[in-house]
Amino acid sequence: MDPDPALHRRIAGDAAALRGWLVDLRRDFHRHPELGWRETRTTRRIVAELEALGFETTSGRDLLGDAARLGKSRSPVPGEGDTGCIAVHDTGRPGPTVCLRVDIDALPIPEAAEDHIPAEAGFASAAEGVMHACGHDGHIAIGLGVARLVGPLLARERAGGRVKLLFQPAEEGGRGARAVVDAGWLEDVDLLIAVHLGLGVPSGSVALGVDGFLATRKFAVTLDGRAAHAGKDPQSGRNALLAACQMVTGLHALAQSGARGVRVNVGLLEAGTALNIVPASARFEFEIRAAANDTLEDLDRRCRRLVTATATAHGIGSEIELRGSADAWANPADVATWAEGVNRASGAYEHALRGFSFDASEDATVLANAVAAHGGRAGIFVLGADLASGHHTPQFDFDEAALVPGVQLVTAMLATALARAEGDGGASGGG
Repeated sequence: MDPDPALHRRIAGDAAALRGWLVDLRRDFHRHPELGWRETRTTRRIVAELEALGFETTSGRDLLGDAARLGKSRSPVPGEGDTGCIAVHDTGRPGPTVCLRVDIDALPIPEAAEDHIPAEAGFASAAEGVMHACGHDGHIAIGLGVARLVGPLLARERAGGRVKLLFQPAEEGGRGARAVVDAGWLEDVDLLIAVHLGLGVPSGSVALGVDGFLATRKFAVTLDGRAAHAGKDPQSGRNALLAACQMVTGLHALAQSGARGVRVNVGLLEAGTALNIVPASARFEFEIRAAANDTLEDLDRRCRRLVTATATAHGIGSEIELRGSADAWANPADVATWAEGVNRASGAYEHALRGFSFDASEDATVLANAVAAHGGRAGIFVLGADLASGHHTPQFDFDEAALVPGVQLVTAMLATALARAEGDGGASGGG
């Protein structure tokens, strides 16, 4: 059952009233970005906002417990891996459990200092070499805006079930979602909603029928050779850098494929200590992507064989570490149809897009597949926002006017998913 038009009007008015607060909040998070697994200040601010609203929260070490944290630093800092937060609002009445997930981490990118609104307006990153270059600062603001509206809304309405608000760490690199699943937070979730700003969808539009999420895995390879004098005795060494170079070119060659979405990229290579020493060690990081999980699995096996065989040929040791992953995904047609109905009733966005291809990776897919595996429903939606520059660039910024309709639509989705008919013992689900 959809909430009545009067409720949608109240949600629209309440969301619009938050505009200044949402902008200030987003700018605070933008000025204080933190890398994945290190979002300590970010988590503290989120928890403070949620607890002031009366939510029960779980954060710190208690959030993920003993679940593995992929892709932590080689020299972890205190508190690394114990970030993020989940908040729960229980109506105390029967109904579904609906989870909104937003991500909270930033990227290792120096922010532009000129011809850039955050710099000109005084909210550019204060953290050297780190910035919110993907809109996660806006995602946090939207999640907290929804938190401000949903509690009073569910208290006023005859609704049933529970709302979970997941502020997930370490999305970049596909790391945090797997730990959330392993920690058991999604086992009772009937409907998962995840959102992302921008990605080519303009302000005033929303993409609901989203597909084309690429499966991905991220790896670190460590090579152990043997040092030697590069001029006098090179033959006694085992050149880890040379082996790494052959692996890098070989891995890129594996991207030649007729399968959709197959991509390989080596983004980091470190080796050696001096130009006259045969390099005894090398390390590089690479990622693979594909449009289907089975295609990615095959590419994974081929990449591992190439690394191992090349290391053997050079007489050096090798270790391959998985540092992140995400799955292939497409929003089910019935979930997209349901979301279109909610958007139409709420009036949040003038234009709703179907058939939008994500064409990148997002670890919300891990959460979505986990919910779908136990019979729940999931949708990952793209909220329109004009961009100053592309994602993951120093000039990235988004249209802050996108925050209000994002809060409005997501709140309407939660209200719709938890709405109950008079005399109904349960709640209508999200598709």
